Amino acid sequence: MMKSRFWIALLIFLFASVSGAGAYTSSNVNQGKEEKPAVDGAKRQLWQSKGYGCIMEINGKSVTMYNYTRDSLLLFAIGDLDEQGNLNLKFQLGDSKQLPESARERIWMGRFQNGSLTDKMGYVKQFKQIKQFPAVKIKEISKDPVANFEVFWQTFEENFSFFPVVKVDWKEVYKTYRPKVTAATSEKELENIFKEMIGKLKDGHTNLITNENFFSAMPEMERAEFYETNLKAIQGTIESNYMNGALKSKLEGRIQYGRTKNGDAYIQLREFDVSDEKLIDEALADMVQDLADCRNFVIDMRFNRGGDDIFGLKVAGLFTGEKRLAYNKQGRIGGYDQFSEPTKIFIEPGAKRFTANKIIVLSGPLTVSAGETGTMALKKLDKVTVIGEKTSGFFSDVLFKTLPNNWIIMLSNERYTSPEGINYEQLGLPPDEQIILKQADVDAHKDSVIIRAMELLKVASK
Repeated sequence: MMKSRFWIALLIFLFASVSGAGAYTSSNVNQGKEEKPAVDGAKRQLWQSKGYGCIMEINGKSVTMYNYTRDSLLLFAIGDLDEQGNLNLKFQLGDSKQLPESARERIWMGRFQNGSLTDKMGYVKQFKQIKQFPAVKIKEISKDPVANFEVFWQTFEENFSFFPVVKVDWKEVYKTYRPKVTAATSEKELENIFKEMIGKLKDGHTNLITNENFFSAMPEMERAEFYETNLKAIQGTIESNYMNGALKSKLEGRIQYGRTKNGDAYIQLREFDVSDEKLIDEALADMVQDLADCRNFVIDMRFNRGGDDIFGLKVAGLFTGEKRLAYNKQGRIGGYDQFSEPTKIFIEPGAKRFTANKIIVLSGPLTVSAGETGTMALKKLDKVTVIGEKTSGFFSDVLFKTLPNNWIIMLSNERYTSPEGINYEQLGLPPDEQIILKQADVDAHKDSVIIRAMELLKVASK
């Protein structure tokens, strides 16, 4: 099973990119459009999201965000809204020892105008104005096991995207576990019950954070474990056996690049967990300058642990001079199969670009989340062939929710589909050509995927 330490490390980024939000300035959204006041500052307003399970209370510039289910209304974040609609929130997340300090930072969530919250990629969450808070049973912090069970179960019932995909009858799960919870249930017992329940979902973006522990619903994946175990050996083999000199590093190792012994460009993208567009642009521009004379490219996504979708889109933008459809994105807004209209997410041409004759993208079972959407975007470019193994199959952004006892749950509540409308959640994005790296190869300091990539580029050069 993939190590939970990976997911704990990712929390630092995930809390800065809650369901597509991130630490970006307002200039990223609706540039060039006429500015209009987001709300009437003289009036208190209540806005309920369509899907996403939240209600926003606006008093002048002050904003309070609540997590909402049919039975509960719980404080989640406080912040402000300026005249241009820029919404900034600071999450109220209890005292869990598992949370990084960045979870307490003030985060730009998007631009809110006329009931629409638009993020940096143009994805829109819709809100409707309501006159008063809904009547609910649970409104206060409470350690009551029964209340916490009800909110836990209901949060998934109303928001989780993939019950039909994972083939889990969540109502039957309720019938099985609800009788086990009473007023006398201990915190440890409740923790174990929740752990068992999310384990049935086998979802890489579903997690439980208690005061002391972190649990992931990530299923056991033999090939992911193989890559995890051999990670350092594989990366060492690449640099020592196939590169012409040491790789250069950008963004603290998230980008590694250099030239193969054949003179082709090699770009290894290890993580996309950066939320500063300026830093990403600067790093990519340096790479373009350093590899400007290359025409053939290997883009290695096999070790990409995910992060921000915008990072992958910017990488794809280095290889195209025209706007291209990368994928579609939807949020669950009702029943199990009820989603918002697809939002088209596009690759925009980069300010600095390569001239490419052939691009080989390497994928594998450690290619996760934004690594997968980045691979999907690259796959839509001309002159691209994807080789290796299928990706992990966990695309959705992470939706964060709090329970009455201040525990935190994270779950998938969105759906990404290819431009052709295919949902690869739980399936993984397949390569154009499958190449399986074996233990014997690792032990012999060979990388059969790199070898095949170099073969394909050699043929393309003739």
